Amino acid sequence: MAKKQNQPKQYDAVLGTQNSAPVSSVILGGMEGVKSRLKSVDIEVQIAALKEALNYGEAGLDLVIQAWQYESGKLKWAAYSLLRHREEARVKQSLQEYNPWLKITCLHTLQQNILITAIAISPDGKTLASAGRYINLWDLYTGKLRPTVMEDDNVNSLVISQDSKTLVTRGGTYDGDHKIKVWELETGQRKQTLEEYTYRVYSLVISPDGKTLACGSESNGINVWDLQTEQIIRTIGGHSHYLVQALAISTDGKTLVSGSNDANIKVWNFETGELIHTFKKHSNGVKSVAISPDGQTIVSGSKDKTIKVWNLQTKQIQFTLEGHSGWVYCVAISPDGSTLVSCGRDKTIRIWDLQTGECLRILKEHTDWVYCVAISPDGKTLVSSSRDKTIKIWGIKS
Repeated sequence: MAKKQNQPKQYDAVLGTQNSAPVSSVILGGMEGVKSRLKSVDIEVQIAALKEALNYGEAGLDLVIQAWQYESGKLKWAAYSLLRHREEARVKQSLQEYNPWLKITCLHTLQQNILITAIAISPDGKTLASAGRYINLWDLYTGKLRPTVMEDDNVNSLVISQDSKTLVTRGGTYDGDHKIKVWELETGQRKQTLEEYTYRVYSLVISPDGKTLACGSESNGINVWDLQTEQIIRTIGGHSHYLVQALAISTDGKTLVSGSNDANIKVWNFETGELIHTFKKHSNGVKSVAISPDGQTIVSGSKDKTIKVWNLQTKQIQFTLEGHSGWVYCVAISPDGSTLVSCGRDKTIRIWDLQTGECLRILKEHTDWVYCVAISPDGKTLVSSSRDKTIKIWGIKS
């Protein structure tokens, strides 16, 4: 027997019953109750309200579409997950119109006379740092070069602290300067120099609290530095005798992910150095790794020309993304966790739906290998660097 539409729902308060209302209930039921719970400060209550809205026909569907169009963060993408498999024409139109990744275009092309091997966007969204033989700082939104001068030699890895005050760089050639250098981002003044003796280092990550730095090396290890004492406090080993060339850290600072030329991805407890899990499905070296904002999804890009998406909770592979015709150099996940951006030797940047594995767009404006991509904290700006000696800033034209 079908349920009646006006039967009480999970969060509705019911008059005349001797049972007490649930703790999370509100006085209003139906659509008014849904709208009330959408104003909650608890994101899980908001998401539950969106799911409930679909029980109320066209009015409820309108509410979910509005959340997709006008909300942000987890609530926006909860709405997206509820809508993406629906067949209504207005739903499909809304998904296309309000997905910014379908509309991005190249806003600025920054011409360089050197190869740019590393880029990073400051967490405050204001500054783009680029590095090769020296370090440049740019205004992210105007594309203008800032006057700050930061001299370094053959930098191929750089990171910016969460408070946007500190830049850390590392060179990686045999005949260059192998020290790790810590800079004040605003002034360009060098604050510290760490004596890292490994010749080649292609990966750095800094903890969210800015106190600890991890450095992947060619000797299959990861050195963990205390930036206050300037001492190595831990060396994490476990990869085969190949270069650890990819590192990522979770937003809570508890999980470290590493990728190596041994074709493996390893997940570590960053606080203890304990190995949590090893993923082994790639057939060639891993060039890049990323971890989603919720810490549950890991993405890896490889020399085998594929991208793999892993579920850390189940320890299973979710997708193998194919499309690049050359090495995948870099992967980056959008701040809301819904979108993946990749780049590689085939000169393209590819934008993927991380929920479905679908390739949404292919950007082909670079004329040579694309080494790096980075996404701004608000998810509205994409930056790429290439062997064609350009940096491109992508976004939506106002």
